[in-house]
Amino acid sequence: MSERSFAVVALAGGLLESDFRRAGYDVPNKAYLPVDGEVMLVRVLRALRGARSVTQVRCVTQARAAATEPPVAALCDAVIEPGYDLISSVIAGFEGLGDEERVLVVATDLPLLTPAAVDHFTERIEQIVPLDIGYGFVERRLHERRYPNVRHTWVRLREGTFCGAGISMIRAGSVRRVETVLREFVAARKSPAKMASLFSPLLALKILFGQVGVAELEHRASELTGLVCRGVICPDPEVAVNIDRLQDLKTV
Repeated sequence: MSERSFAVVALAGGLLESDFRRAGYDVPNKAYLPVDGEVMLVRVLRALRGARSVTQVRCVTQARAAATEPPVAALCDAVIEPGYDLISSVIAGFEGLGDEERVLVVATDLPLLTPAAVDHFTERIEQIVPLDIGYGFVERRLHERRYPNVRHTWVRLREGTFCGAGISMIRAGSVRRVETVLREFVAARKSPAKMASLFSPLLALKILFGQVGVAELEHRASELTGLVCRGVICPDPEVAVNIDRLQDLKTV
């Protein structure tokens, strides 16, 4: 069982995407979309608050947006104004945390997230020592067994085929050291080819043909950042069931 030793930065900034607006949704951003009669952000925050391994929850979202949904503030220890882009919002969420504090960075478009899934992820994190950055990912076979109709960007590696999860861990003192690299990864996260280009031409070719292993990617990420980076296989596909487009909302 995990110790209660993780802070959370839950990201709920940005603007609502055009396909949701065209469908008639009038909310600040997709975190505030309704799922089964409840605001998705509230569902995510409740799951985070219910996890045994979480000590505090910081929600990065516009104060005026949070004010429209009182449960948001009730479920958070702090509501923090977003920055001008995703990475500046992440950094804003880390302000005031001690350098050694372990922080879960969590997307808020995960309507099926559960406290158990969060705790399972942190249990995996506890087993990796030392660790500065842990990137969550989910195996395709497991995901499609439970959610066959949910689409993802899949990457074929030597150990199997995977997609990224909406939860990662960053040690607080590391976040500013890797700001530039994080911006590059965020820009490339939906394109396996772009992601591979951040590593090396040879690695890009190996990824294309499914001939690279997780350890090789971890080694290169550690070289790029100067930190200890590891992939964390998540046993719960709910950490990857996200709402990227209107069709996803209908699927879940």
